[in-house]
Amino acid sequence: MSLSSSFQLLSFQRKVNDALQSVKRTLELERKPQLAADVDHTYGAKYGLVNLTSNAAIIAYMNCFDKLGLDATVLKSIDKTKPATLRFDSSTAWKFVKELDVDVPVNRSYEEKEETAYSDSSKNTKKTNIFKAVHHVKEYHWEVEVDWSISLYSGTSIEDKKVIKSRAYKTPLITQSNKGMGFKTLPPCDLSLSWLLQQIDTLNLNSQFKVDTEDAETKTPRRNSAVKNALDFTAQLRGWCQNIERSFFGHLVQILGSHNPALPKPHTFTMGQIRGITKQYSLFNPILPLMEEKSDQDGGGDDNGAENKSIIRLQSSNENNDDCKTLLSSQDISKLLNEHVRTLEAAVSGIN
Repeated sequence: MSLSSSFQLLSFQRKVNDALQSVKRTLELERKPQLAADVDHTYGAKYGLVNLTSNAAIIAYMNCFDKLGLDATVLKSIDKTKPATLRFDSSTAWKFVKELDVDVPVNRSYEEKEETAYSDSSKNTKKTNIFKAVHHVKEYHWEVEVDWSISLYSGTSIEDKKVIKSRAYKTPLITQSNKGMGFKTLPPCDLSLSWLLQQIDTLNLNSQFKVDTEDAETKTPRRNSAVKNALDFTAQLRGWCQNIERSFFGHLVQILGSHNPALPKPHTFTMGQIRGITKQYSLFNPILPLMEEKSDQDGGGDDNGAENKSIIRLQSSNENNDDCKTLLSSQDISKLLNEHVRTLEAAVSGIN
């Protein structure tokens, strides 16, 4: 195993161990969930675990989209007969405010000595004048407005898109050039939601992902079209986030980099601070391949009494067999998803 692979494995194991500690705090103290590899289980339980973790992922995604404006009301209004797309738009505009002449001290000076003599030599005086050089610099003050919005549209009807979240804010900027960036519209970033919506009962707000074990293309719990499509969407979602970071945040880095006052005036914030703020908050990841050894007295049914704080809920299963015996219940998954919502809300509140 290469050094890079070993590091990635250790990093993964550390994250899993941290997650298990959070799971133990979220569930009852006497509970001992473990990674599936450490629990004896049937082959059928592997399919159940894939369904459970995939549905947890779908609900976690929707918890995040809910904070971006895709709430239950919007979700129910989507026409699922047409492809649905989430779009991120952004623009910046520079407005000239004023021009100033600023005197900047230079680290250079010279002295002039002056001596005044009187008839009484004891009263002779000496005076030294010190002159410091200054550099005259022109400053150009701007007001930069940044706008972004998240919208939803069906099919190719981009002109009919519905804005579900937006924000506009202004920040002062000082340059030593009279050339501003003017108005700039950044390329939109689109994400297809078609697969995600197919996994959701938008009427009852349930997640309904399930591997079709009767499908001839289903080879294993991992090798099947359902899981492949789920992983494809995950990659698309990650790509969407990365595109926004490269385009939008990259442009903001360029703008803040042009802040160049004649006298040192640090900006109210830097891109390093903006990006670093996310590290101040720890989000709980509820997508965990966990199982639990249970006695025959524990039973395998689901208790739906847990309060659900997610935008959609896990569709409960009435199955009670050996394949489901080692799986966490719907109530357990709801508790883990509730913890995800709690940490997500804390992060969003702190950033805002």
